[in-house]
Amino acid sequence: MNVEQKLSVSDSVPESIEGDIRALVRSNKLPSAAGLCDDILAAAATSIADIEKLIEELQIARDYLKAEGDRVHRLTTRYAHLTQTASASVKIISESLGKWHVRDSSYKIHAAGSEAVSG
Repeated sequence: MNVEQKLSVSDSVPESIEGDIRALVRSNKLPSAAGLCDDILAAAATSIADIEKLIEELQIARDYLKAEGDRVHRLTTRYAHLTQTASASVKIISESLGKWHVRDSSYKIHAAGSEAVSG
């Protein structure tokens, strides 16, 4: 095949496509009002279905976040109670040790005084 034959074949392809498009356009008739309404309703139904699906997903997400918020609140309350209890326990232990330390110091002073008297 020479260059001229290739050009003529490539020129005929767009012409045949254009001819097919023209035939298709000529065969189509103007849409009726009922057909147009049906198309609009079909598009609206699809959009409404998508919106309802999104609403359902958002409600699931809301329920999950609410449950997680409640869980975190319970854990925080439990932790606060545990912290208060631990702090009170440390305070009681430190006060008890402080009393023992004072008694131990007075006992050493008393024992040292007895040794001086007896010695």
